[in-house]
Amino acid sequence: MSVTITRREYRFVLLLGLATLGIASIPYVLGAALATESRVFGGFVYAVEDGYAYLAHMREGANGVWLFTLPYTPEPHPPRLFYLFHLLLGKLAAVIPGGDLTARMVLVYHGARVFFGLGLLLTVYRFLAEFTRRVLVRQVAWLMVTFGGGLGWLLVALEQPDWLGSIPLDFILPEGFTFLVLYNFPHIALARTLLLWGILFLLKAWEASPMSKPRFPFYAAGAGICWLLMGLIVPFYIAVAWALTGAALLVLWLRKKPGFCQKPGFFVSIPWREGRIAGVTVLISAPVVAYSAWVFTSDRVYETWAAQNLILSPHPLHYLAAYGVLLALALFAVREIWRDDGPAWLPLAWVAVVPLLVYLPFNLQRRLVEGAQIPLSLLAAWGLVKISKSKLIVSATLIALSLTNVLLVAGNSLALRGQPSPIYRDAGEIAALDWLDGQVRLGDVALSSYATGNYLPARVGARVFVGHGPESIHAGEKKALAARFFDAATEDAWRRRLLAKYSVDYVFWGPSERALGGFDPRSADYLEPIYEMGSYALFEVTK
Repeated sequence: MSVTITRREYRFVLLLGLATLGIASIPYVLGAALATESRVFGGFVYAVEDGYAYLAHMREGANGVWLFTLPYTPEPHPPRLFYLFHLLLGKLAAVIPGGDLTARMVLVYHGARVFFGLGLLLTVYRFLAEFTRRVLVRQVAWLMVTFGGGLGWLLVALEQPDWLGSIPLDFILPEGFTFLVLYNFPHIALARTLLLWGILFLLKAWEASPMSKPRFPFYAAGAGICWLLMGLIVPFYIAVAWALTGAALLVLWLRKKPGFCQKPGFFVSIPWREGRIAGVTVLISAPVVAYSAWVFTSDRVYETWAAQNLILSPHPLHYLAAYGVLLALALFAVREIWRDDGPAWLPLAWVAVVPLLVYLPFNLQRRLVEGAQIPLSLLAAWGLVKISKSKLIVSATLIALSLTNVLLVAGNSLALRGQPSPIYRDAGEIAALDWLDGQVRLGDVALSSYATGNYLPARVGARVFVGHGPESIHAGEKKALAARFFDAATEDAWRRRLLAKYSVDYVFWGPSERALGGFDPRSADYLEPIYEMGSYALFEVTK
């Protein structure tokens, strides 16, 4: 299908896209404005623990490394090629003049959020335009993708925030809802952009004739390269791309579209040519999958990290609450889309394969819904416009779908009152951490409470004993060990063994650590005081 997008359409996307990113930035601007000399804004209002982890990965890049090591666990492990996106952002922050490094990293992170978020929104519109010439359907679908959520707001209104053992998906699943990506996840924005362009390139390769369009190998290679780069950002998204490719080939066969061979029969109707092209894209993107499989099976630390990083799918009714409205609208368009002469069948294939993906025996199940909101919104917009072109009904549907995001932004903004932790950090803590950063070497380990440990690697070029659920190996056990360390009743001999076992170099002692127990590190002859200011002190472990 020849795609034509007018300047007016691009203006529509650009202006509304910038407005959306402005709305998504309100809590961050407000958070920075409410900061004081004694309470410093950490840079995040949503998924704060993960936000600080992203800063920690950026600091690794800023410190000159190109390969990632887990900053939240003390066990030795080899550096590997992960979190390249954040390492590169850190390197960018390191060369920007002015301000302290952490403040520059926060600015770079949110600059990337806006930049790649806008790129994603433009790509989404181009993707939607590939499947329908009707501008109204494109625009309604794009609005559903950009602003849309599910019925999580209704569950909250009904006082069911933990319905069937899970928070509503439209509050917590950026893979499932684009607004959450715009809100806090620039790496997902870029990865999704590459996923969509890979799909578009694959379609172009399938449509192109080797005789009339000799550039068709470029399209196949382009799809594979897009997914290879995507995999360097989020490796398991390649599984989504491959699953979609397989589903698309199946649909091609079911629709009797065998490429250049038009003879009847079971075997000749199989889309062999399209399958070979798909094989090229799979081979180009496969190295990331092979590399990830090797890393997560060849080293105990990485293997444990993968095993304890559980993001499983909730009860199926949660997916119905998240996408039920879109699914109901999409039903009105299925027959027309199936009969459409263009490639509109591909969004249908994508949506159909999602229920299988999100319940695969895989520890990141629900994240395999990646990007599915986009084709589902196209089908829903197609169905909505088919049953009613009334601006009132279309507007009411869009408003109902956006209420979760309104609630999220408003709630996060209101939560800034009183400068709560961990969104805000105490100035004394910042001063102590900045001083420590001037003393440590890469690879040094600091012991603290979990709460301090989550933020410490964002400001200090060192690893911590515990501080992040998935990235701290056996985080639950280490939280208990840290609590025992600061318990006054614990024997010094036990503390010495713990410090030696995990090669701890520094101990951080602040209000969070004092809350764990009455142990005073100043009384220990194996801990040398090196810093004390107000409620914060640092100790070096004597070896």
